[in-house]
Amino acid sequence: MTAIAVAADPYHRAAVAYGRAEAAVVADEFVDQVLRAVIPAARFEQRSAFEWLIWLSESDVGLAGLVDAARGHLESRLLEYGDSGRFLDICMGVAVGAELPEAVTGRAVIDCADAALSTAIVGRHTVVFADSGTAEQIRSDVDIATRLSQSDGDDFVLHYQPIVTLSDRRTVGYESLLRWHTEAGLLSPEVFLAVAEDTSLIVPIGRHSIDDAIRTLATEVVPTVGADAFVSLNLSAQQLWDTAITAYVADTIEANAVDPEQVWIEIRENEAVELGTPAERAVAQLHEIGCIICVDDLGSGFSALRYVRDLPVDVVKVDKTLIDGILDDSASGALVHAIRDVAQSTGIGMVAEGVEDESVVPALQELGFQFAQGYLFGHPSPHPR
Repeated sequence: MTAIAVAADPYHRAAVAYGRAEAAVVADEFVDQVLRAVIPAARFEQRSAFEWLIWLSESDVGLAGLVDAARGHLESRLLEYGDSGRFLDICMGVAVGAELPEAVTGRAVIDCADAALSTAIVGRHTVVFADSGTAEQIRSDVDIATRLSQSDGDDFVLHYQPIVTLSDRRTVGYESLLRWHTEAGLLSPEVFLAVAEDTSLIVPIGRHSIDDAIRTLATEVVPTVGADAFVSLNLSAQQLWDTAITAYVADTIEANAVDPEQVWIEIRENEAVELGTPAERAVAQLHEIGCIICVDDLGSGFSALRYVRDLPVDVVKVDKTLIDGILDDSASGALVHAIRDVAQSTGIGMVAEGVEDESVVPALQELGFQFAQGYLFGHPSPHPR
């Protein structure tokens, strides 16, 4: 069988624009005008005012036509309604049983359709087709979210990777990197960070990390590295949307008697920090209290120039993928040169990330990089060293 999970107005925009009752009527009209019209023989189950489940057996025809018609109709998102039109967002998850060998029951196919619908809503896609890993990924994410919720602050620890000056390879600061202690061992952020951010659990976890990093700066980094040493904190867009984040960082800095300039705030390039949002205001406020604003993973996404233009950026960290290619990849070299030109013209410092090979160091120095970090200079460890 094939199952299609449909969500009308998943972002509640029609409910706000027209009122919830009228939005529900518009959703019904969409099902009648578009979906039932294309495949009238399919079975329709209305799950709520804005959700439907459609399923077809192997003998039914018209699946491709149904999806194509829905996708084509939704390009305009305009539905005929009364004497005028109504806009309506639609998301659909499609699970074709014949393409999902692990879905051996009808219930399993429906679960895959629901998983694809979840992916569509989160990714703001119109139609997503389930593949063999879609449902399992959702289950894994829910399991991680459950275990994150059950963890306490002591389950999360920071490891510190040195940042050095390229001229003399002297350690001048550390990036704090989050780790999670579980029964399965110590997990890196790649395993759990996306789930923590999607569920906003990163906010309480992040506060514990802020405390730990700034306390370590005062008690371990400054005494061993020097009075001007710094520590960097990675803050996600979710954390920056926390309206109390600036006050929390400021209070923690004051409580540990360090200078705000010794605290770098790292924002990943692919984070959605839009102008006029609490996240953008938080970045500005953190800069105003004296923290150093740093764009992380520069070159891994598409926000670099906008961030440099719109945010008070003090430092950029150039992504490892570009650093690895500066000697033998012309495109990477050209991008790094362009970043260097922008940084130098705007007075922004540069850090080369992920440096592992001695051979790239002369090129980095020639390009004007002041700082570097990577396995060549030190691995992350529980205590700065």
